[in-house]
Amino acid sequence: MDDPNRLQPSFDLPADGYRREFTAALDYLGDKLMRVRGTLRDHQLSITHTWTVEVPDYTIKTASAEHEGGDSALLDPALADRVALIAGSRTTQGFTRAVREALGGLPGHRAHQALAIDMARISLQGFPVPRGDHERFAADAAALPEGPSRIARMAWARDRADWAGICNACYAYSDEAESLFAERTVTCFDLDKVSPEPGQEAFFSRRKTLSITADAESDGYLCRNAMNDTFHDLDVTLGITRDGTVRTSASSYRRLAFMGICEDAQSRPPSMEGLRLDAGFARVVAEHVGGRSGCSHLFDLSVDCLRCFDWAA
Repeated sequence: MDDPNRLQPSFDLPADGYRREFTAALDYLGDKLMRVRGTLRDHQLSITHTWTVEVPDYTIKTASAEHEGGDSALLDPALADRVALIAGSRTTQGFTRAVREALGGLPGHRAHQALAIDMARISLQGFPVPRGDHERFAADAAALPEGPSRIARMAWARDRADWAGICNACYAYSDEAESLFAERTVTCFDLDKVSPEPGQEAFFSRRKTLSITADAESDGYLCRNAMNDTFHDLDVTLGITRDGTVRTSASSYRRLAFMGICEDAQSRPPSMEGLRLDAGFARVVAEHVGGRSGCSHLFDLSVDCLRCFDWAA
C-alpha cells in the first residue's frame, strides 16, 4: 500500500515555517576570469563560497568556503575544506555529481550542495563581451525596424551563436521564438550588464528566498521560491500534499530576460496540478515547466523546493 505520508521535510520544520536565502554577485576580474561570491543562510546556518571561474567554458579555477554560523553537529567543519575539491569542475552539465563526490555525506553537505548549485547557476549568467558586441549580428535583424525588438533579436542571435548550449534549452532561446521578434515588441536584458570593465564588482547579482510552511487546509506544505536578479524578477508557488500530489502550482513575474517572449512559458506551472510526484520529480517538472517550451528558471525554482523534502520509495 502506498504511504500517505511519503513526503517529509528533510529538516525539522519550524512552527512559523522555514526560510532560506541565497545572495550572490559576479565580479569581473578581467582576462576571462570572474569571481563568484555567494552566501546561503537559514535559521540554523550561514555559509559562504568564493570561486574564480574562467569563461567561456565556465571552469572553476579556485574554490573556498567559510562557515559563518552553524552547530558542528549540523555543519561539519571539514566541509569548508572539501569545497576546494570542486576546483577543475565546470559549472555546466555534470556539476551536481562533482559537488556530491567532493562533499561526501558529511553533516551539512545538503546545504553546501544547494549553495554550490546556485553558485553554478549564477556563474552561467556571466558572459563578459565587448560593448556593442551584439552588432555582429546586425544582418540577422536587418528586416526589423530600429527599436527594442531589433536590439533584442541581435542579442538573441549572439547568445545562441556563442553559447550553443542554450539553443532550445528554453522557450526564449528556441528555434520557434525566432519569428516572434517581428511579430511583437521584445525588450531584452540590459546589454551594458554583459560588458563589465576589468575590476568591476557585482556586474550581476541575485537574491533568492525559499520558504516552506505547513498547509493546514491540505495537511501538506506550501512552498514559495522567488528570484530577483539583474535580468529577472519571478517566483513559483507549490502546494503539495503528504502523498506527493501537487495541489497548486503557479508563477508570477515582474521582469524577464526577453520581455515579449519569456511570458509565454510562464503559463506552464499550472499543468502540474494533480500530478503525484515521487523521487524522480525533476524529470516530471522538466516535462511540464522546463525544456524547450518552458523556462529554465521556473524549473530551477520548482525543483529546489522539492529538494527540501525526503521522498519515500
